[in-house]
Amino acid sequence: ATVPPPTGPRMALIAGRTADNPKLLRDVIEAGCTKVMLEKPGATTVADLESMAAFAEERGVDVYMGYNKNIASYITKARKAEAKVPGAKTKLVTLNAYKREELEECFTRNAEGMLKNMAIHELALAATFYG
Repeated sequence: ATVPPPTGPRMALIAGRTADNPKLLRDVIEAGCTKVMLEKPGATTVADLESMAAFAEERGVDVYMGYNKNIASYITKARKAEAKVPGAKTKLVTLNAYKREELEECFTRNAEGMLKNMAIHELALAATFYG
């Protein structure tokens, strides 16, 4: 789809499939984004990451890498609610209920390992906010 030119600052959060991220980064930069939050690991190879960094630098775009769940509104709301109730605890759960016919694609997309690529988000939240 055609994105209209920006009338002010434009930011993008990229949380797609890792293999798609180099193209997605170029697309959002070409659409006028000057700040990009890129979900880990950013790309499938170091060469792709270096190419992405060079492209962003050439265009004067700041790219930040991290976990989008750390800044998700539902996490912020859960932590605020937890802080208001003595003894309350937030439970972090990953719910990836794949159908049998979807598993091949899922394992291909997460070749480095399901724990590393999926549950790592919840583990990162736990380490960040709960030590």
